Amino acid sequence: MTSMDSFSHLTVLSLEQATTLPYLTLHLAQEEMRVIRVENPPRGDPNRWIGANALGAEGMNIYFFSNNAGKEAITLNLACEEGRAILHTLIQKLPVDIFASNQRPKDYVKLGIDYETLRALKPDLIWLGITGFGPASNEAAYDPVIQARAGWMDITGEPDGAP
Repeated sequence: MTSMDSFSHLTVLSLEQATTLPYLTLHLAQEEMRVIRVENPPRGDPNRWIGANALGAEGMNIYFFSNNAGKEAITLNLACEEGRAILHTLIQKLPVDIFASNQRPKDYVKLGIDYETLRALKPDLIWLGITGFGPASNEAAYDPVIQARAGWMDITGEPDGAP
């Protein structure tokens, strides 16, 4: 098997948190892609803090591990110019083949991760944005929100009680 028979020659830079995008990039890492997570300071992915602490290190709780095995991670503050500049340099110099994000679309330009900005840095970059309610929506799509919008909360709970 040569490196071209696998995906080991591809690099993914992913601004990700929660579940959906980390689950996708987990599979890309399992297919031998180099996956580098970008997390926001100071606490990173909220899933780092769910479940028992597995390693005795802050933010290394078990719920986080299931979707993040085999990945590298960095922390960048994209709210400041220096953080955005570092991200842009990484895209150009690593080189990054795929950029992925599950941030809300209204934040793309502010964070310097919009398609036009990143494509200007690297014209052959594959850009992927995942949102819970489509690219025109800026609503966060966490589990309780999805359950409420889908009506599932209304069919759960005690038989004669509130959802």
